[in-house]
Amino acid sequence: MNDFIERQDNLLSKKECDDIIDWSLSSRDIKQPNNVKYAGYSYVDFTCDEVFDLPELQPIKRALLKLKTSYNEKHLELDNLNSWGLEYLRIKWWKPGDYYSVWHSEHNSTSALRILSFLIYLSDNDSYTEFQRWEKSETKAGSGILFPAYFTHEHRGSKCKKGLHRYIASGYFSFINKSGVTFLK
Repeated sequence: MNDFIERQDNLLSKKECDDIIDWSLSSRDIKQPNNVKYAGYSYVDFTCDEVFDLPELQPIKRALLKLKTSYNEKHLELDNLNSWGLEYLRIKWWKPGDYYSVWHSEHNSTSALRILSFLIYLSDNDSYTEFQRWEKSETKAGSGILFPAYFTHEHRGSKCKKGLHRYIASGYFSFINKSGVTFLK
């Protein structure tokens, strides 16, 4: 049975991952999510325009295009969905012992335009992204996954057994809204 999860290794080199982590942590205001109790991570956000334009984010842009192209080739039905692209990019990191422990999907009343979710792992951790119904994905620096944002792909993180910091790039491909946001196509 097709799980509709695109898994790819070697989207980024270890050096590219390290450079993105270092640059993103030093270039922005570090934020906390609204629900720190369950999420436990810090993050920096980047607009779609920044993903297009900032030289430091070009490896992420290439990785996203590779994931999306491969996904489109396997799921031609996406061609019937007009006007969709990258919503934004978020670089997240968890301190040792913290992880996103709550089962969730990325599609709800406040994010109804989301189609696909992506995670690009920026660090090697003895952990994974666990899906309710599908095979889990190991967190390996430079690898990534792309999957439907819907209830069918409810997921959560896992604790790093080695007690390491965990870094990922995440975001969504969504229907383009009427605000004129530029999307990665």
